[in-house]
Amino acid sequence: MPPRLQVKNEDCSPLGLYVLQYLEEQDISMNHLAELTGVPQPRLRGACFKGTCPTPETLRKLAKIMGKHHLELYTLAYQGRIEQVPEDVDDNLLDILIRQMLETARELNLAMPKVQPSKAKIRKALMELGFREKREEIP
Repeated sequence: MPPRLQVKNEDCSPLGLYVLQYLEEQDISMNHLAELTGVPQPRLRGACFKGTCPTPETLRKLAKIMGKHHLELYTLAYQGRIEQVPEDVDDNLLDILIRQMLETARELNLAMPKVQPSKAKIRKALMELGFREKREEIP
């Protein structure tokens, strides 16, 4: 019988750490989680490692079982891979902001909009959240 492959914390991405925490809290195995999600166990285990790129389908299936929105898991899976963030923005601020928005929507039992809001509505909401217009500095 081959040795059991185990996922270690130090080898995990933020998503992997979250999955391991979930397994511990639910007192279930990776195999059982794979059965629940319908994701093959090797693919699920592989999604937990640093540097991997889980498919959106895997993230959606995993999120459904874990009671999360798939975008929350997406931000964990791809943490640190968002490019072209302005230099003066704290590295963690964008991830924290996205997670906070999704967590608040879930706590308030809000469903995702069926139609994408207009840019004007998004701008108004962002301004109410404390975003501000950038002022170009005059030399």
